[in-house]
Amino acid sequence: MRLNMLTDATRVLLSRINLFEGLPPEALDSLWAGSKVRQINQGGFVFQQGEAAQCVYILLSGRVRLVQHSAYGKDVTLATFVEGDLIGLVAALSEEIYPASAEVLSDSEILITPHELMWALMRQYSELPLRALMIIASRLHEAHERIRELSVERVQQRIARAIVRLAQKTGVKQPDGSLKLDIRLSRQDLAQMTGTTLETVSRTLTAWEKSEMVEAGRESLIILNPHHLMLIAEDLIEP
Repeated sequence: MRLNMLTDATRVLLSRINLFEGLPPEALDSLWAGSKVRQINQGGFVFQQGEAAQCVYILLSGRVRLVQHSAYGKDVTLATFVEGDLIGLVAALSEEIYPASAEVLSDSEILITPHELMWALMRQYSELPLRALMIIASRLHEAHERIRELSVERVQQRIARAIVRLAQKTGVKQPDGSLKLDIRLSRQDLAQMTGTTLETVSRTLTAWEKSEMVEAGRESLIILNPHHLMLIAEDLIEP
């Protein structure tokens, strides 16, 4: 679906994305005019692993996760995206294939920008390539951190760190001071994020529920004691 007008709310959202921050209004107009908007319901996919990367996707609303499928049938969640995040930037700019699938976790609205348009904007606005490079460097650093976590951290610490990371992006503070993750999160999802088993995640969350640190539903999670969970994530106390 193509929209004719760039609304004030969407303009503000685009201008707050680090890649486009500070660009003149005509740059955002060009981005909008050359892109299209797509609505994808929960359970759908923005793109599939192995497809040719031809577009950059901007999440206008909703939640999306990047999941990689292995030859052994095991899925690994690489990242979770929220409103304002860029998806597929690296693959599209290098014109490679998508190394993972982008699965929609909640009904989402996505701006689809062809890589030719993104390159044209980069040639026109000299600050864009540097910002893109900084984004790529940041994501590479995040990938290295994930490898380090999987290599050296105890499983309970990895689980705590994954929950804290999600809370920083999707946490909604409740009146009693707890944090509710505004995202569909099953125990299997958490196992995929942390490179462990469903049984280990279930056992860990059950223990944390007994100590009144979290409240875990079938596909939901509330952090009752954010400070305690942060201490476990930073390996400052025993889980």
